[in-house]
Amino acid sequence: MIQEFLQSTLPLDSSVTLRRSDTDPDKEIASARSEAFEIVSDAGETVGFVKAWEDDPSFRGYVHFDSDGNVIDWKVFKDRLQS
Repeated sequence: MIQEFLQSTLPLDSSVTLRRSDTDPDKEIASARSEAFEIVSDAGETVGFVKAWEDDPSFRGYVHFDSDGNVIDWKVFKDRLQS
């Protein structure tokens, strides 16, 4: 579900794809589910990284890094519950 969320919200060029990284989940976010992804060009080169988390479908976010580890974008999404 996190990958689908990223594909719909992360502003990526059509010449790159997300590839799930084999990393351990973030221990600092114990109650949330987290995943890491590499951003890979059509040529197979890693051009960036994304760490994303989801506490539940109404509260999630991501941090987008360039290939040198510099933060490009950081977003948190909180859906408003209607009563």
